[in-house]
Amino acid sequence: MKIQLFDSSLLNNNELKVDRIYGIDLLKIISMINIINLHINSKSKLLMVNPDNPKFKHVYRLEVFSYWPVNAFGLISGIVGFKKYKFSNLIYLWIENFYYSVFFSILLYSKSLLDVKLLIFSFFPLGIKHFWYFNAYFFMFLILPFITAQINSINSNLYTKLIIIYFFYYALYHIFIDLIIGKTDFDFINKGYSSIWLTILYIIGGYIGRFYMNKFLFSNCYYFIIYIISSFISSEYIFYGIKKHKSNNLLFMKYYSPTIIIQAISLIFLFKNIDINNKFIKKAILFFNPLNFNVALIHMRFLSFRTIFINKVFAYVRLLSPKYLFFKIYFISILIYLFCSIFDYFRYLLFKLLKIRELCIYIEKKII
Repeated sequence: MKIQLFDSSLLNNNELKVDRIYGIDLLKIISMINIINLHINSKSKLLMVNPDNPKFKHVYRLEVFSYWPVNAFGLISGIVGFKKYKFSNLIYLWIENFYYSVFFSILLYSKSLLDVKLLIFSFFPLGIKHFWYFNAYFFMFLILPFITAQINSINSNLYTKLIIIYFFYYALYHIFIDLIIGKTDFDFINKGYSSIWLTILYIIGGYIGRFYMNKFLFSNCYYFIIYIISSFISSEYIFYGIKKHKSNNLLFMKYYSPTIIIQAISLIFLFKNIDINNKFIKKAILFFNPLNFNVALIHMRFLSFRTIFINKVFAYVRLLSPKYLFFKIYFISILIYLFCSIFDYFRYLLFKLLKIRELCIYIEKKII
């Protein structure tokens, strides 16, 4: 039987259009707040708490319950981006990253917290470890025209099989390897910190966007339960591994771990089903959403300033009692998110004044 690889009629299918879904935009904002959670845990060394400390389980549950955002961002990129490709967006993103790389590096240099060599490197933000997501996204973006063409034309039967293979190989196979022979990672995926993994997420997101975003599959209660169960599997395995002195107790805390992938997918469908009609909330989402990505660039740089104030914040986080730890760190993360968003809004106004977006569109027209 002949297998049809592509169906060209899908290229002009109106059902491929993905309208703005405010619930998904809200999820992107919440995702960034959770990323701040992760960085606070890491930078404050809260994750180094002794396993015998009553705070230990609270800290790692917070870590696990906040571990899905990178996957969510990658999936959402595929969901909303599979039908369009704008090279000007990549140029604009690079200029934003360049702006903050140089801006904060000059500040750090002025405070004698950065040497001349690193200051020079800041003018070449591609390749800087602090901006790993930008680097991964940049290199993925360069091949997106080919990926989006395939996403829009491949037939649903073959696409489904492809997604099953991806999920088995990237999300399940490594668990078998880890449990049987003790291999801890696929080196080429780098625990998910790579353009390869973002590309896989984009392809999976494109699948969801094409075939499932316009369907109401299950109730939000169902998706929330799935999120809770997958989160508890990851966290409880950590505690089990420590109890049994297993070295691979973080097996379910990698971006390509099945539980972390399921976390992100379940939350995407949960927030997709949220119907937001309040005009004020819509305006707030529209205000914060364009600033969202740069919150990561800003807060990571601020947290690298080893000032007395930052050290006091980290010391305060380490001293937090286990009671209501979730809410306390979330509250700090929300404050940081609001501060960074307002900070980036002034950058947005500057770029608008300088017509950077128009410049990017002009460059795109000249290049492509």
